[in-house]
Amino acid sequence: WTLAAEFTDSAAVTEDKRPGLVAALAAAARREFDILAVWKLDRSLKRLLELVDALQRAGVGLVSLRDAGIDITSAGGRLILQVFAAVAEFEASLTRERVQAGVDRARARGKRLGRPPREVDVARVMRMRAEGRPWRSIARALKVPHRTLRRAVDRATRAGLASASTPEAGDSSS
Repeated sequence: WTLAAEFTDSAAVTEDKRPGLVAALAAAARREFDILAVWKLDRSLKRLLELVDALQRAGVGLVSLRDAGIDITSAGGRLILQVFAAVAEFEASLTRERVQAGVDRARARGKRLGRPPREVDVARVMRMRAEGRPWRSIARALKVPHRTLRRAVDRATRAGLASASTPEAGDSSS
């Protein structure tokens, strides 16, 4: 092989921002080389298949120097890639099934899932509203998002715990 160019990404680069990969794909689209040799393939099957698809559209092969047998320029290499893809998809399905089974088991035991609800002193909020304070001011004072306050007051009003006759309870101003 003759080295046409070298493209690198550091380990600190985020998955979405990989200038070396972007430059390599652009060079592949311009047909500046016939084969892209990579040190090691990405663990993400989705990104790997997207890479293979982009390279094949450009008529460029892919060879992994570290992952034995991955060479999409040969039938055997494409077969191995497909087997790896099938195994990765199977593993992902097993993981999804296990996670769902755990969630179902927790729910069956009565476990509440998700973020714990914020405690809001609705009576205090109603007093502050009666004083004429805007929702956002009350939210800042209680260190709670204003929408959380509104939902808590709305729930309390529907449950009959807060004074529904107070005009501020449903007031959307502020």
